[in-house]
Amino acid sequence: MIDETLSLTIPCRADEPGLGSTLESLFAAGLSTQLPAGCVRELLICINGVGPDQPGPEPSRGACPPLLAVRDFCARHAIAIQEIALSSAEQVQTHTQCQSSPGTEGQGKWTCRVLLADWRGKPRAMNTLWQWACGDLLLFCDADVRIDPQAIASLYARMRTEPQLGLVAAREVPMLEATASIWSRMGALPYRFNFGNAGGRLFLIRKEALSEPLPEDLLLEDAWLTVAVGKQRVRKATQAQVFFVLPQTWHDYFAERVRAEGGKMQIRRQHAHLLENGPVAEYPWAGFLRRIRMREYGLVLLALGIRGLARLWAWRRLKRAGFYSLYRPFTSTKEWSVAEQVRSGQSGQSGQS
Repeated sequence: MIDETLSLTIPCRADEPGLGSTLESLFAAGLSTQLPAGCVRELLICINGVGPDQPGPEPSRGACPPLLAVRDFCARHAIAIQEIALSSAEQVQTHTQCQSSPGTEGQGKWTCRVLLADWRGKPRAMNTLWQWACGDLLLFCDADVRIDPQAIASLYARMRTEPQLGLVAAREVPMLEATASIWSRMGALPYRFNFGNAGGRLFLIRKEALSEPLPEDLLLEDAWLTVAVGKQRVRKATQAQVFFVLPQTWHDYFAERVRAEGGKMQIRRQHAHLLENGPVAEYPWAGFLRRIRMREYGLVLLALGIRGLARLWAWRRLKRAGFYSLYRPFTSTKEWSVAEQVRSGQSGQSGQS
């Protein structure tokens, strides 16, 4: 079987505080001996929201935190880096872009391209990465996660053994410490179960798997991808783990619920044709009842009540504004200091979304 090449891609906001740690875990996973030598073609990062006082390609004290993190990462690992302002590079054709990143120097010899954009939006950043990527397969990774050292190899192996698949997602593992807030503990409950949908924090996708770009106002990219690729071509590799921090405050928890409920409405209203072969998620109620502990029933009832409130809140907001008005980053999910210590001692509270 011919080895397919990999582009490691990260959509990243210009105010992301923890990209450096994500890059380190991605780098370690990309050097796994379980991957074919030289299959990792490039590291491609789209930093969106770069303001006029952060010009990007020229080294400056005004550079945004993630750009500084990429420069430091590349310097420490002797990785060639190219910074590209999209305003001047959007007209470059795809085949020309890939000529500068052949990825033929063997395992461990990476190249890195940083695409700097003054616009915001994760779906648009993902489309940009899709356009610029040179690999046969694209690994999409969120900018605020940590990756198990064998996660990329597990995703790649699953895609090779089942070539009919279009997308393979990692198992999302929330980091839940003993002193976690009620909002974090409530948020962790669904990750014990497999709902049959793709998780969006870390996944591998074939470049030809989509016939159209992601809509730029999407609220739930992973849900849209599940039905756009086709559920029969989407799988979850449970041995591939990606770790993340849950919302720790009421403000962030409720905002995440509002975004989720708004995202479901968006797919039903604007992309109903994608649901012809079935819904995004499945709900194994019998499994829920067996695996939810008695002391957690109060949390479940509270979560269901909040979900109903969030749905009403989203519905009322959408009467006055567009879907993307429900999107905002969640500050408390960036707080990795304690979570890193938890991860070093255990694998986290495992589960599947």
